[in-house]
Amino acid sequence: MLNKAFMSALLGIVFLSACQSSGEGGPDLSLAEIKTPTPSISENGPSTSTSVQKLTYKVGPFVLPAGQKAQVMWDAPGSITFKTEEPLWVTSFESSIEDSSGGELPSSLLHLAVLTNASEKNALCTDKEVANPFVAATSITKNIDMPDGAGYPVLSEDQIDAKVVLQNPTSHDFSGVYFKFEITAVPMKAAKNIKDVMPMLLNVDPCDYSPMAVAPKEFVKKEVRFIVPENGLLTKAYGLLQDYGVGVALLEKGQPAPFWEGKAELTGDHKIVSIPVFEDPAGVPLKAGDEISMQVAYDNQAERWQDGAIGAVMAYITRTDDDKEPSSSKSTDVVSTISAQKMLLK
Repeated sequence: MLNKAFMSALLGIVFLSACQSSGEGGPDLSLAEIKTPTPSISENGPSTSTSVQKLTYKVGPFVLPAGQKAQVMWDAPGSITFKTEEPLWVTSFESSIEDSSGGELPSSLLHLAVLTNASEKNALCTDKEVANPFVAATSITKNIDMPDGAGYPVLSEDQIDAKVVLQNPTSHDFSGVYFKFEITAVPMKAAKNIKDVMPMLLNVDPCDYSPMAVAPKEFVKKEVRFIVPENGLLTKAYGLLQDYGVGVALLEKGQPAPFWEGKAELTGDHKIVSIPVFEDPAGVPLKAGDEISMQVAYDNQAERWQDGAIGAVMAYITRTDDDKEPSSSKSTDVVSTISAQKMLLK
């Protein structure tokens, strides 16, 4: 149902466009052609595979009429699928909304973007098998940095899916809209002592990431519990909320207070501005089988329903077990170790 464009990521900066548009505001995914455009290499990109790589992708174009809600794209998000040419450690992610000329558009046009690895199972989704998300972004959480000294491993055989839901809360129509994202990565064969992170997208809907609906003039606080799949240290977390979101919090079972509260900064009319990032180099120690809870709160002061109330935390656990923390400084083959891990996660 979803439009998917395939590519092998080249060294340097690669641009991939999955062309799709609709006269009614949503992407015409059923009619869009699947294309693999000729890659464009940046003159400033790395000349060898031993350098840090910047891989850039675009999804679009889209037509967004004024006032279009995110619900228009929930059942048919913009989507591309790709693989990398060599095994990489992903260390950061940056995103933006652009027009056809590359000009920056309001970040409020982004509702939610999720990158998943189809080679891994999402251990937090117990109802069905779905791909494991390793990056999630919203209009105010546009950029993600992995914990210091750590990265997320992507092998050349891994299928990476990027899905994006856009909206238009403004009074202006937009056409030729693109979602652009850049992945910074280090080739595994060139990496030294990079620690392995396990991503966890803690979400009120851990399988489909669907938002909550908050009634007019209603305050809602929801708590969802998750079982930690592996040992590690929770070293970084990003809150994902929309307008009228009050905050998110993370708690360990049996503890009276959260070890992190991400209180949202809002404007006078309750538009979300920012959420503080959780970062603890020492990490919160967690073991496989431990229970962790996420709390999310919305205070809908408006006279209308808030149907796109995302409640989530993109968390990163640095693995600590020797057999879960491959390092290029060890005598073992990094790629073989990561491959074994991924087989266990399938």
